[in-house]
Amino acid sequence: MELIFLSILALILSFNIGANNAAASMATAYGSNSISKLGSVSLIFIFVFLGSTIGGENVVQTVGKELIPNTILIDNILYSFLIVVLPLAAIFVANILRMPIATTHVVVCTIIGIGLANENIFESNIIKIIAWWIISPLAIWIINYGIGKYLYFKIINYLATNYEEKKVDLVLKMALISSGCFLAFFAGANNSANASATLVSLDLINAKDAALIVGFFMALGALMFGGRIIETVAKGITDICIIRAISVQSTSGIFLCIASIFGVPISLAEIITSGIIGFSCANSGFSRTIKNTNVSKMIKLWTITPILCVLISYFLAGFIK
Repeated sequence: MELIFLSILALILSFNIGANNAAASMATAYGSNSISKLGSVSLIFIFVFLGSTIGGENVVQTVGKELIPNTILIDNILYSFLIVVLPLAAIFVANILRMPIATTHVVVCTIIGIGLANENIFESNIIKIIAWWIISPLAIWIINYGIGKYLYFKIINYLATNYEEKKVDLVLKMALISSGCFLAFFAGANNSANASATLVSLDLINAKDAALIVGFFMALGALMFGGRIIETVAKGITDICIIRAISVQSTSGIFLCIASIFGVPISLAEIITSGIIGFSCANSGFSRTIKNTNVSKMIKLWTITPILCVLISYFLAGFIK
């Protein structure tokens, strides 16, 4: 009975992750007014599910069995509930606030807190993941800041000078939607681990099947409720044209692709928002961008949430040990 209830909670978590996190994969396409909100979430549904099914196994295996010994969770079922309930609470609050939250950070940090309470973690794997968490959003920000600051107007002038406007618009829109689908695919591949990790840790299901089932519910969450988060990410930071949107989606997708191949869980919401912030800094300046209410809220949320999850899960794990 406990395992059935835990499985239901994991599916609810995957649904909320889809609504909050996976939905951001098409935010720039929507923000550039190249596709409707319904069209955005529909494409997200398809490609998030495909990505999770085809490419989600490696990251599921990492989060499920390579952060802490899975025997810790097998010996105490309450730890597994903690891994699901704590991220679910954090994501639920973020969805109400219409803020993208780094769901990967929440889940992984909850697992780390449990491992620390039991004095048993796989340090090398955790250090590698944290390094990715620091490098990936910084790299995305630098790349998109550089494009926005030094290349954006050169690209526009080149296209306007050498090609017909209708052809340019058509090619750019095709590239935009393609890069959005590419990003959504690897969003599914990388983020399905967040909800399925505890089920894999308990050996209730293998990593491949878990990615398939969770991927469907994550895609469904994006389809039904992802529009709220898309609105905040796409239109609450800076104006996004098609070229900027293609840049953000492509660079974010490439990082997610590489991370998924190596089985490293990273935050989709964080890296794509970092790309948008990079363009905002290039266009509006650093000071004005940081003063943006949505940006300041996101940065605070990204900083505080992982630390809180480690501390809360550490103390709760020690209490139920």
